[in-house]
Amino acid sequence: MAHTVPDQAISLRVTREMPAGAEEVFTAYTEPEAQRLWLTQLGPDEGEVRTTVDLRVGGVWEATFRPNPAVLVHDIFTFVEIDRPRRVVTRYTGESTVDGRVTASPETLIALTFTPTDAGTLITVEQTGFPDTQTRDFFETVAWPGGLDRIAAYLAGRRSA
Repeated sequence: MAHTVPDQAISLRVTREMPAGAEEVFTAYTEPEAQRLWLTQLGPDEGEVRTTVDLRVGGVWEATFRPNPAVLVHDIFTFVEIDRPRRVVTRYTGESTVDGRVTASPETLIALTFTPTDAGTLITVEQTGFPDTQTRDFFETVAWPGGLDRIAAYLAGRRSA
């Protein structure tokens, strides 16, 4: 299924090699038990991670967590396309509460592809529809790198256990 975005859309593309096969990486990204462990650097308890997933086209992944003690994030991802374990596309929205002040997240389209490599799996994240470069830059330099680092650490920990 193709998703087109106007040429002027502000977007990002982030890649990361993961130390596991595509099925294991796809599962780590989409299963609530795994998400609880990697969604925040504070961990599942201190980070107050709550997540539910209805993994079907039209289904919703809803997550609430604290990336740090002063911020509460509520993310909502609606599944647009699922091609397990190769690709998942979601429409994203949500809000963050910082010191009691609520800020809406932009509505964007996120496509993740999982490509097998000799070392494991290459995740490619393409997110489009940002309202401005400042918001895109946050996702490109903070949100995605941190999340992908935590998924990689989760997968590495499973391999050594």
